[in-house]
Amino acid sequence: MKTSPLTLGLVILMVTLSVVVVVHAQATQTSYTLNLNYFSVQMTYPSQVNPGDLVTVNMQASAKNSFSSASLTAQIYYVDGNSLHQLASATLTNNGYLNSGSSLNKQVTFTVPQDAPRTSLFASVTEKVQASYGSYYSSYSSPYCYYYPDYYDYYGYCNYSYNYPYSYSAYAYPSYSYSTITDSGVAPLSYIKAQTPEYTALQSQYQTAEQQLNQTQAQNQQLQQQLQNAQNTIAQRDATIANLNQQLSSNQNTNTTLEAAAGGLGLLVIIFGAFAVHYRGKSKPQSQPSNFQAQQSKTK
Repeated sequence: MKTSPLTLGLVILMVTLSVVVVVHAQATQTSYTLNLNYFSVQMTYPSQVNPGDLVTVNMQASAKNSFSSASLTAQIYYVDGNSLHQLASATLTNNGYLNSGSSLNKQVTFTVPQDAPRTSLFASVTEKVQASYGSYYSSYSSPYCYYYPDYYDYYGYCNYSYNYPYSYSAYAYPSYSYSTITDSGVAPLSYIKAQTPEYTALQSQYQTAEQQLNQTQAQNQQLQQQLQNAQNTIAQRDATIANLNQQLSSNQNTNTTLEAAAGGLGLLVIIFGAFAVHYRGKSKPQSQPSNFQAQQSKTK
């Protein structure tokens, strides 16, 4: 069967679009680790997304040191020309003491806008850490321990051996100071596979070809219906002609029979007529002369 160029082009377009859909369906999860001063932040996300997709980014922040408290703020953006668009924001907090190696987890979900361009998402992450620093002071400090704080023992008492000529000890009270430290970094995220002008043109060609194919199929169905109707009409006419031919043949046979019968009857009529005439001539008596003939004879 011969394939039309329109059908072949439509098949090529459908295969191309199906490949695009399969590639999108097979988009894998990937991860990126952002190293800040006090946290190591691992972000897991799909490698590719489309406009309108619901995207989930998993964040896991591991502490490199111990802190009094800490928080991380992640903001997800994309750039459209000279404009910066924010899609989501999330904060990971820990109100209590955080040991080294501890982790904070957060799941960020957002929707990619339908009008997003073909570009990459990225996250701006800022850490805010409150660290404490301890020191000791003594209410009964000996002069030696005052000038040499390293001579305090583990329990905060001034070592006797360093207090000559003083013999009393002094207790050292702990003192803490706090400082807030911040650091920030940027992590790449999913790539937005928005429609390019080439894809838009290809999709428009596909839609046009699909419409033409639908019209052609509709016309083909209409022509097939007309052909079927014509074939049915021809079949009815053929049946009518066959019936008429049969009737004509039957009439012709009847006429032939009637003609033969008529001929036979005519021949019989002639024969019977001849016999009748012949028979009548023989059986007729000889007639007497009429009076008129007698009178004529007398006159003579």
